[in-house]
Amino acid sequence: MTRPRDDHAPARATIIDVARVAGVSRQTVTRALNGMRDVSDATRQRVVEVAASLNYRPNRAAQHLVSGRTTTLGLVVDDLRNPYYPELAAALVQQAAERGWTVLVAEVGGAANASGDRPAAADRGPDLPDAERAQLAELARQVDAVVGRNGADHGALQGAFATIPFVSLGDHRPEESEAGADPSDAQPALQVAGVDIDFEDGIRQALAHFVATGRRSIAMIDASAEPSGRRLAYRAFLKEHGLPWSEASETWAEDTHQGGVSAALRCRAAMPDVDAVLVFNDVMAVGVLKGLARAGVGVPEDVAVIGIDGLDLGRFVTPELTSVAVDKGDIARHSLELLDGMMSGTLPLSGPSVRRSVGVSLVVRESA
Repeated sequence: MTRPRDDHAPARATIIDVARVAGVSRQTVTRALNGMRDVSDATRQRVVEVAASLNYRPNRAAQHLVSGRTTTLGLVVDDLRNPYYPELAAALVQQAAERGWTVLVAEVGGAANASGDRPAAADRGPDLPDAERAQLAELARQVDAVVGRNGADHGALQGAFATIPFVSLGDHRPEESEAGADPSDAQPALQVAGVDIDFEDGIRQALAHFVATGRRSIAMIDASAEPSGRRLAYRAFLKEHGLPWSEASETWAEDTHQGGVSAALRCRAAMPDVDAVLVFNDVMAVGVLKGLARAGVGVPEDVAVIGIDGLDLGRFVTPELTSVAVDKGDIARHSLELLDGMMSGTLPLSGPSVRRSVGVSLVVRESA
């Protein structure tokens, strides 16, 4: 099916434009941008500067037809210790292979601290270390396009891959303000290409399930001190449905199994009457199950637990974990379709036409 044309997208600069402005032939532009040695440093510098000023990007798909080289994608993730990312990578690699593409995976999630441990995403600073920025720059030279998510400094990804197709992965549709937030604080819609996951709807499904099964004292365990979009959606639901809330209803910890264990114990101590817990992700939720068991609390008899992500590991814990699940295959499919269009020039690098949304579903198992 032919895609509708984006009449608002700026005309894409061509190699002819670069050659004309730089005052050289098209062949010289190609040799200069490919780093061939038969081009003088002065000419190469002039061509590079002109290409940058025109925001020129080569049609890599056409280059590969000529050279026979395989298209290579980059996948940038926060933390491969979190099973979510290997599951996503597996889906992306499988679907890329069906297109004859290869995938390079890069983990960019904050430098190790003095003890050699890497901090959880929630504890990282606002900027990536220089070494990780250099890692992104090197990846950009090796790949034709990138799919990426980094909670610490998402802007760093956009900057590193400004000259090649880049698809961001996010938790929510960017054109909407966070649930429960003051509309006057809403930020302008992001226009970078992306695949957004509607976890806000999933949180509503999870909380509605709690209510339908008679739960009234519902807590939330987040992965950061600052409220995440998921926590804001939780607050909005409780307010909308007249359910009790206090500061004791919320706690947070690092997004690890151990973080979930400690958060469960603190939650139970601060809120003795808690009968349901919504957890930021499945990794933490598995820890919550462990923490509640350690405290002698029955799940779901005393406290129901729901995680988020729909990881396979949820089927192999006791009790099996109820979770808000996202189809990683859908994320991979949308990402590759966008990148294919962007590399071929049939889609722009940014704008509303290069945004997709993936829905979620509540998978009910034994924990709730």
